[in-house]
Amino acid sequence: MLDFFQPPQSRLTKLDSRTKLLMFLAYAFAVLSTKPQMHIAWMALAILLATMFFAARIPIGWALKRFVPILPFIGLGAVGLFFSGSRETFVQVTVKAVLCVGAAIWLSATTPFNQLLEGLRRLKVPTLLTTMLSFMFRYLFVLAEEAIRMARAYQSRCPRKQTLKDAANTGKLAGALMLRTYDRAERIYIAMLSRGFDGEFRTISVQHMTFADFALLFAFAGLLVLIVVAFR
Repeated sequence: MLDFFQPPQSRLTKLDSRTKLLMFLAYAFAVLSTKPQMHIAWMALAILLATMFFAARIPIGWALKRFVPILPFIGLGAVGLFFSGSRETFVQVTVKAVLCVGAAIWLSATTPFNQLLEGLRRLKVPTLLTTMLSFMFRYLFVLAEEAIRMARAYQSRCPRKQTLKDAANTGKLAGALMLRTYDRAERIYIAMLSRGFDGEFRTISVQHMTFADFALLFAFAGLLVLIVVAFR
């Protein structure tokens, strides 16, 4: 599971997280600002995104592992638009969703989660939001650990192939999993309070925006403006 969250290392990983956050926001804004039937602009933005993946040395298989779980949600929204709206709207929303999700995958691949949170704090995002994101990320591992332990215990007591008749037991296990995870999260929170946690994470950050960060940011923003304006 750690391999799923572990980003590959590249030169972009060493850049300040604020630079990559602003690049992602600029790219998403450029994608969303395109008008219907701007197919050449979408193609140019897709090529730019592919170049970003290549520059970050992100393996295709690693990116697909993150993209495939999101496809059902994109597909459900696209199907609804296909039957209720026009074909142009269907194509526009699908393309924009794919490009924005791809940019989000690029951001997560080049920026470890702790640096991402630090970048959000430095960009003056409300502390409550960054704290909630931090807890959510950490409790995902608590949930996964409890699920693995319960699944192993169930298999050791019921060593046979599961069928539809076991659906009731699976539902009970899911309920027990949520209760056990909530109880463990509560114990973790009490332990944090006993150690002086006051609702804010304090880190000794070593990130600094250099000339390379500003140059890349301005060049990237200029390229996005050129694409959107030239192919409008």
